[in-house]
Amino acid sequence: MRYPEPDPARLRKSGILEIGEGDLVIGMEEKPAVPRSNWCCPPFYVYSKADAAKVSLALAEGCGADAPGSFIAWLCSRSPVHAMLMPGSRYDIGDLDSYKSVCRTYRGVTR
Repeated sequence: MRYPEPDPARLRKSGILEIGEGDLVIGMEEKPAVPRSNWCCPPFYVYSKADAAKVSLALAEGCGADAPGSFIAWLCSRSPVHAMLMPGSRYDIGDLDSYKSVCRTYRGVTR
């Protein structure tokens, strides 16, 4: 998925996507100092069976294992990966303060 994020500070704390025609991911970078786009990538992924089978190869080739977006960043240079626009809004819980903020403001799923 992808989500438009206008805040540069929040972009530097997210996985950032570069998107081409047909929602094709042409690049991804985790927490870049200088984001190349305003498309952040919340960690919601759906893998084909064939792509999921590439995890061992990715790790053997040095793909990072600490951030969920590391595999997607590796995969998008080897297989077509698409990112649909995420509807609604999102919360990014990256530290205790952001967690407490979400606890104060989140009211459940609304339509």
